[in-house]
Amino acid sequence: MHAKGGRNTVIDFWRGLVLVIIFVNHVPGNILEHLTPRNYGFSDAAEAFVFISGLSVALVYYPRMPQSGAFDVMKRCLRRSLELYRVHLIMTGAAVALFSVGYVISDEIGMLEAHGRGTVFDDTARGVTGVLLLGHQLGYFNILPLYIALMLWAPVAMVLMRIHVALALAVSVAVYALARADVLALPSWPDPGRWFFNPFAWQLLFTVGIVTGAFLVQRGVPYQRYAFAGAVGFLAVSTVTMTDAFGLYPNLLWSTFVNFDLVKSDLGLGRMLHFLALAYVVTQIRMGQVLETTAFGTEMARLGRNALPVFAVGSVLSAAGEVMMTLAAVKSSASPHVVGMVFTLFGILALLGLARYLEWKKKGSTAPKLERAGQSGLVSVSPGQLPR
Repeated sequence: MHAKGGRNTVIDFWRGLVLVIIFVNHVPGNILEHLTPRNYGFSDAAEAFVFISGLSVALVYYPRMPQSGAFDVMKRCLRRSLELYRVHLIMTGAAVALFSVGYVISDEIGMLEAHGRGTVFDDTARGVTGVLLLGHQLGYFNILPLYIALMLWAPVAMVLMRIHVALALAVSVAVYALARADVLALPSWPDPGRWFFNPFAWQLLFTVGIVTGAFLVQRGVPYQRYAFAGAVGFLAVSTVTMTDAFGLYPNLLWSTFVNFDLVKSDLGLGRMLHFLALAYVVTQIRMGQVLETTAFGTEMARLGRNALPVFAVGSVLSAAGEVMMTLAAVKSSASPHVVGMVFTLFGILALLGLARYLEWKKKGSTAPKLERAGQSGLVSVSPGQLPR
């Protein structure tokens, strides 16, 4: 479904829902995280985030290529990457400040050492330089660096698609294979190792999203009975596995992760296939089209239309939530899990309020321009109104 102005409102809905799930999962230890999809399937919100990002990139940039050329699209993708880089640094700086305050108040060393923070606090010069170079990423703050790398890959994928979509997919699969063979990876610094999210692997799902956005969104993904039945069966097996057969086989999940390709860092095939099966099923049953018409869907779509600021504020709030839970554990008798749940609920409300404020502000700033344009007969749908 497309709203006035050319936006794909279903994509906005799913993007907003994914942002909420990411926020809930990034407040570690809160009770609500047990309800998120990652507990019931091999994939989680990261796969959805990357796929929707690729899909949105195709909707915004791919139609431009015949008119403006590949070089213009490259410039726009580079500009978007620089914007993401700026936001990433602001988010990371805010998180470091919050964890610093949390340590001063609580004397809890985990505030300084957990999730890769020790590199910044133990050797500040090297740690900060690593953050600036994207060689060091705090835990829960490593999605935007992946997205930055994927935005640099996007024009390459779209140029290949202009030649032939099969060529783009073949190159993407080849890059993925090299990543899975440990040939392609981006190194970490100053700590040894590599990026948690290997962009050379994750670009495959991103490219599939681009192809979907360029060729399948308008016409829809065709229904195939056997494909649908197979996807539902795979999702059911995944749910049984993730829940240890609903508690009947306690080692089922562990043995599955040991013996099957479900690694997250390099986008295991099991994770990607699970997400694609899930996306196929929800597309065929038109879940997004149904939910977007509800009050819940309206709020999620509003979040999706303001994805970057909502994601940034949500990430900082998740760091604040971890600090609050730590303070509850060491400074009061309150249950940190309950504190985390309450904080998470109020955090979601804060994100909803932020999205409303941004749309109110945007509406106020654009109304005079639209009025003047309408008087001169110049109102038109601009590419900037398409989902980003």
